[in-house]
Formats: sequence, C-alpha cells, structure tokens
Amino acid sequence: MRPAAARRLSSGRATSATPSRTRNRWGQGERLRAEALEAAARLLGELGTVEGLSLRAVAREVGVAPASLYGHFADKSALVDALLDGITDRLLRLLAEAAATVDGADPTTRIRAQLLAFCEFSLANPGLYRVMFGERLGQPGSPARALAETLRDSLRACEAAGARLRLPADRAGLVLMVGTVGRVAISQAPSANHDEAIVVGFVDDLLSLVFESA
Repeated sequence: MRPAAARRLSSGRATSATPSRTRNRWGQGERLRAEALEAAARLLGELGTVEGLSLRAVAREVGVAPASLYGHFADKSALVDALLDGITDRLLRLLAEAAATVDGADPTTRIRAQLLAFCEFSLANPGLYRVMFGERLGQPGSPARALAETLRDSLRACEAAGARLRLPADRAGLVLMVGTVGRVAISQAPSANHDEAIVVGFVDDLLSLVFESA
C-alpha cells in the first residue's frame, strides 16, 4: 500500500525545467483544468503544505503559461477549493464502492471496508490527504465532513442491523475518523513502518473500541 505510493512520489519530483505539453484543441479546457488539479496534488505531496503551492508552480508542472490557468482558477484559494470538491466526490464514491463490495452477515464488515479503503487512498495520495485534513476542515462539503457523515450513517446502519455501539453513532464516527486519520499521518512519516498489516490491525482495534462484543 504505502511503499508503492512512496516510490511514485519520489520518482515524480518536479524539476526546474518546464515539461513539454501538447496544446489543447478548442473545447478541451476541461482537460487543462484536470491536468492542473493533478499537478497540484503531486506538488502538495512533495511540498507537504498548501502554503508553498502557487499557480505559477502548477503551471510550470503542467507546461503552460500561468495566464492559461487564470481562466479556470482566479487564485490559489480557488485552486484549493476545486481540489477539495474533487476529493470529496472521489472519497464518497470510494466509500460507497467499498461498502457495496462487502457481502457478509456481520454489519461491521462494511464500515471496516470503508475505513481500509480510506487508508489505502490516503497513503497512495499524500498530497490529497494533506488538503483533506489541512484546509476548510469541518466545513460543509469538505472531505473531512463527508467522511465523518458517511461513517456516522454507516454506524447507524450497523445499529439498525443489530450491532451495539459503546457511543452514540455521531461520536463513534468521530472516534473512528480521528483514530484512522492519525494512523495514516504516522504511516506517512519517512521513518514509519509501512507494513499494511499494521494499518489493518489498527483499524480492527478501533472497531473493537467502538462496538460492544457480542
């Protein structure tokens, strides 16, 4: 999970040279916008903070003049907002797909699948992870808010299916989110042990703290 992501990150470091890029045809502005968002995510993975990000750096990474991006993003804040919207959409799809792939009698397996899918996504996309939990935290429509609400709803579904929680669903969802987010942050440290089994075991420990045993 993590080692492959680390290799991609180390091999994709931006250079001072402007990469060559085929000019978009008329009507392909959305392609440039998508490329700019992908470039911003890559740069965030290297920079480690939104503060160092700039439209000029993103334009250099894509291979266009900075003025070409202003038709899509008025400033850096608009770029970050667009990144957040895209992350929220991806995260919600990912969580829904993870829950749908589990077919078991135990209702907790679905929320476990969602947590593991979130961990895998975050470790594979460190730049996006930093935006998820570093900007607009808790605001409506933010990735963090979407994750918390999805976990809360999943926990309520578990209760409806007969599972017993040690905490109200909204508080239990926050415990799961904060614990998982913290575990991901630790796993992203350069000196961390990136063994996937450690993350899986931690998620299982969290679930055991939230759910009462039968």
